Amino acid sequence: MINIAFFHQHFLVQTEVISALKRLPGIRVVVIDIADHPSEKQSQSACAALSSQKCSVLFTINDWGLDGENVIAAYCKENAIIQVNWCVDDPFFSETMFGRALCPAPNRIDFVSDRAYVPAMRKRGLNAHFLALAADPTIFFPSKDPPGYKRDLCFVGNSYRKQIEEFCAQCEGLMERLVPFMADVLNRYEKNMRIDIEQEVSNELDHYELPAPLSRQKALFIIKHFISYLFRKKIICNLSPEFPDFMAFGDALWAVDLPKEKVSTGVGYYTNLRETYRETRVNLDINRIVITEGLTQRVFDCLACGAFIITNNKPIINEFFVADGPEKEVVTFDNEQHLNRLINHYVKHESERNDIIYRGRRRVLLEHTYDHRIQNLFKILSEHLNGSMRP
Repeated sequence: MINIAFFHQHFLVQTEVISALKRLPGIRVVVIDIADHPSEKQSQSACAALSSQKCSVLFTINDWGLDGENVIAAYCKENAIIQVNWCVDDPFFSETMFGRALCPAPNRIDFVSDRAYVPAMRKRGLNAHFLALAADPTIFFPSKDPPGYKRDLCFVGNSYRKQIEEFCAQCEGLMERLVPFMADVLNRYEKNMRIDIEQEVSNELDHYELPAPLSRQKALFIIKHFISYLFRKKIICNLSPEFPDFMAFGDALWAVDLPKEKVSTGVGYYTNLRETYRETRVNLDINRIVITEGLTQRVFDCLACGAFIITNNKPIINEFFVADGPEKEVVTFDNEQHLNRLINHYVKHESERNDIIYRGRRRVLLEHTYDHRIQNLFKILSEHLNGSMRP
């Protein structure tokens, strides 16, 4: 029996991972509720729980639950507890924005949902591997009855306006000077979504002296996320007048850019998101363009519950789904004009939509559930430990 401690903050992905872990034979999951940035007392309490429950593995998402003083990490190292962290966001976020260094350790193994981060992590000495997001078909599943459509089109996701404003406040003065550059990059990206935004920003920053105490790493992070924010906002705002029943489900700040009647804050991931997807003829997945080699949760969840989705055309999509030809399992768009054409087509062609949904859902159930991901994680973990960690 392998005792695995899971640091839980009740954020997205965590419930699904815990459930998948519990379905593995020979695994006992010890769920420890702990703040994402714990106090010294909480850290000591967590270490005591690891000891009393005889845990040999600690599982975290995005390093949530690990203290900045590394009390827990030191305890794990001293007691030969394997640290497994699955980062479903930017693994360098805390280091970039808060100065909390991401440090390699012999007892630590990392997984990231965007493969683009793996080379940089390995260069830093981290034992990093790619592990894509997935779906939990016990949460996202079709209804017995045919969907009762309430709208043609919707997007589910927060506006990110509040976070972007907070980020940009740290680049005061620099952002204004970069407006022409960002407009040019955004215009070129809209025509060719294969442009490397990070490299473009990095090259541009070579021409600037950054204001103290702004680091180059932080400036690069903020600027690429701002361009990403503008890209998604522009598409959403342009679609709104084209489709009278279009809805954006997310935070209230969407109403800054959209008519308030087209904004809803009344969707919860574990409550009515499944129904929201199924009540919509065409769901949109407009990635943040900083996600270059990963897929969002929307793609897997929509297909799992028998809903239709259109997503950005990125090379990695073809590794997970058939995206071209008569047997396609998901539909992708190349640019804004292409997206509009696709929406207008699939809104009107229900039989074609349903065929794609059927094939896409079949693929998700065969290859892209959280059970599949956790099994793959343990395979990599066992190889890392020379076969001694098989559930």
